[in-house]
Parts: sequence; structure tokens; C-alpha cells
Amino acid sequence: MDGNGSGYAGRDWDPGMEIEVPFEQRPVNEYSSLKDGPLYSWGELSPGSFFLRLGSLWLVAFAVLGVPIAAASFNPSREPLKFALAAGTGTLFLVSLVVLRIYLGWSYVGDRLLSAVIPYEETGWYDGQMWVKPPEVLARDRLLGSYKVKPVIKLLKQTLVGTGALLVTAALLFIFAKPVEEYIQTTFANQPNSESTSTNAKFNIRKKELLRLPVEVMNDDDLAAAAAEAADGRPVYCRDRFYRALAGGQYCKWDDLLE
Repeated sequence: MDGNGSGYAGRDWDPGMEIEVPFEQRPVNEYSSLKDGPLYSWGELSPGSFFLRLGSLWLVAFAVLGVPIAAASFNPSREPLKFALAAGTGTLFLVSLVVLRIYLGWSYVGDRLLSAVIPYEETGWYDGQMWVKPPEVLARDRLLGSYKVKPVIKLLKQTLVGTGALLVTAALLFIFAKPVEEYIQTTFANQPNSESTSTNAKFNIRKKELLRLPVEVMNDDDLAAAAAEAADGRPVYCRDRFYRALAGGQYCKWDDLLE
């Protein structure tokens, strides 16, 4: 770059063509400063290197900011799905803001390179002027804008669309996270309960069948005495292995204990 040549390497440009515009406000010099900046220089990286940096930024932000902030709102042990989605979505939103900032910088410089007339300020915002580029300067700037800036803007636009789609997907998952967690918890929690319920139902059925006596026997002492004699004086629970074990087998015959 040649400072006297408006920051553009190549043929020697007449400095008088751009003398009206302050050095730092000339589009070609704005482009040079942009691509050398610590953050905006990411735009000129190859797609693989660019996404690798974004992924590294996401991981660092996830560990340093996303996890602590999400843990303050959602208990990881009780709401693991919401916790993970909140931490990941918040970090992705931060990365999207970084990409948006890079895009706005490159878009601004690209517009100034491709425009035939650009605004500039001589000493401050109150004395803004318009400068019409000479044909030679316009051709040079449009060459830079078309072959250097437009590919960067295209990559950044695609990245913003991708991160936007991921944010929408994560938001939808976050909305339905609670029903999914409740379904999972209910499914696993009801398994032992269903087993105990079926066991209790079985015992209740056995008890009802065991204690089901004819109405005539319950209301007639003679029939009750005859039924007791038919049972050899053994308690009714001797006929059921479960209730016999529950009662300790008292008053049951040895034959009942062997059954």
C-alpha cells in the first residue's frame, strides 16, 4: 500500500484525484483498514478457517458465559434439556451478533467502493460533503468491491442465514422442552408404580376371592358351623399361600404348609 496513492498498490494514481476526501475516509483506505482489523479480518479467511474460528468462539463463550448463566435459571439435574438448550442458544445468539457486526462493516465498505458518489466529512458531522469519483478511481474501487468484498459479504450472509435457522430451531425445541421432559419423567416414574399397582390389584383380587362367602353362610349360624366343620376347623387363609405366610401359618395343618 502506498499512502500517497490512496492505499492501493498497482499503477500510480494521481493523489490530486482524491485530495478532497480525508485519507482515512477514502473507500480504498477504509477497505485496507478493515481487512487488517483483528475482527473484520475474519471475513477474508477461507470458509473452513472462518467456521473453525466461529466454533472456537462458541465453545469458549459456552463454557465461560452460557453454562453459568443457564445454571442460574435452570437446574441441570432436574431440567437438563432446558439447561443445555438455554446455554447453547444464548451462546449461538452471541456468535450471531459477532457475525452481524462483521457483516455490517464489510457491507458499509462495499457500498462505498461500488458507489460513484460518496459522502465524507471535512472536519466533523456538521460539514458533510459529497464527492463524485473520477472515472479512474471509480473503476479501481468497483474492481476491489466486486472481487474482494462481494465474496466476503456472500459468505457472511450465508452464515447469518444458517445461524438464524439454528436459533429458530433451538427456540422451538426450548418451547417444547418442558412437555418432552415431563413425558420422559412420567414414563420412567410410572414403571415401578404400575408394577406395584398390578401386584396390589392381584392381592386384592385374591383377598376378595378368598373371603367371598355365600350370603346364606354369613347369615346362618348353622351353615357357618357346617362350613367350618367342612374346613376341619382351619382358618380360611390356610387355603392361600400368601395369606398363610402373612399370618405365620398358625392353626393350619401340616398339609397346608407343604402346599
